[in-house]
Formats: sequence, C-alpha cells, structure tokens
Amino acid sequence: MTHSRAAAISVTAKALKPALMAGGLIAVAAAWPLLSGGAAQSEFAAAVAAGGLKGQSLFLLLATFLIAIGMPRQIPAFAAGYAFGPWYGTLLALAAQVLACSLDFLWARAIGQDFVRNRFGARLAWVNETLARQPFTATLMLRLMPLGNNLLLNLAAGLSSVRMLPFLAGSALGFIPQTLVFALFGQGSAPSHTHMLIFGGVMFLASVVLGLVLLRRARPAA
Repeated sequence: MTHSRAAAISVTAKALKPALMAGGLIAVAAAWPLLSGGAAQSEFAAAVAAGGLKGQSLFLLLATFLIAIGMPRQIPAFAAGYAFGPWYGTLLALAAQVLACSLDFLWARAIGQDFVRNRFGARLAWVNETLARQPFTATLMLRLMPLGNNLLLNLAAGLSSVRMLPFLAGSALGFIPQTLVFALFGQGSAPSHTHMLIFGGVMFLASVVLGLVLLRRARPAA
C-alpha cells in the first residue's frame, strides 16, 4: 500500500510539471503587455482607486504577479510610495517582492531542478558556489547591489541546491534599502519633498557600500 501510494504521488508529480510549465508560460504571455510602463501605471492606479483594504489587496496581488514575471521591483515600490506613503508603501512593496521571489523560486524548483541539474549542472555551478555555502549572506550581498536581474536570480536559485528559507530571508533584508528609496522617490516627487529625495539617495549609496563590503568579505571564503 505504501509503495503504491508513493508510486501514485510520483506519477502525479511528473504529470504536474508540464502543467506548471505551460501555466507559467501562458501567464507570462498573457500579461506581457502589462510590463510596459504606461499599462502598468494604469493598472496600479485602478487598483488604488478601489480604495481601502480592497485597493491595497489588489495592488499587492498585481505587484506580486508583475514582479514575478519580470517587472523591475523598483516600479511597484515607486507606485506604492506615491499611493500609500513611503512607510506603508515600503511594507506593501516589500511584501509583493518577497511573495514574487517565493513564486519564482518554487516554480523553478518544482518544474525543472532535476532536469536542469542533470543537463546543465556545470553552468549552474557558479550559483551553487555563490549561494549554497552562505545562502543568507550571499543573497543579501546580491540584493544590495544595484546590478543583475531579480527574476533570473530567483529562477537560478530555484534551480540550484540553495535552501529556500535563507534565500528568502536574505532577499527580504536586501530588498529593504532600494524599496524604501523608491517609495521615498514616489512620495517625494513633489518639490516640497526634496529632503525625502536626499534621504533616499543616501540610503541607496549606503546599500551599495554595504553590498561591496559583503562582497569583499565573501571573496576569501570562496
């Protein structure tokens, strides 16, 4: 009975992988027009216009989905800061970024980890070398640097052997500075908010410096 149940679960898992793959690709294709600046701005405005908890929930769902399919995470952070203020906007945008990161990671791990590892293991070696030894610190370093692609890092981590919780924790902490910066930019776009823009610029530079310090410390251990 136990063997039969395990076999059934294995068959179900194998059947789900193509469905998850197709579903993800269809979702990206359907939402691709929303990745343009004007379309995304209109959708965010419509979500905010709903008002109250409903508007915030719609904004969170929309931002999560768009970030998960490749929208730069700074755009929802800017929109959240403009719509909800810098502090609550930062929290809302940060939640969307972490949820999107989780979705990308789980999707990549569910559909392709074994396949990619068997065929492209050598090409993923750099991800394992960078993240697997010190997943929290390495992820934090990569998130603090204003370089790289958020979606590609999420997918690469899912396809590697890096543990999920340290990766998400490092991502969440590393997302904070730039998320706060762009939320401040969103709220501080008016001339009267020049001090917010200055504070945002200082935060941005501080995050870059911290990322470089972590990078320098990580090199000897590599």
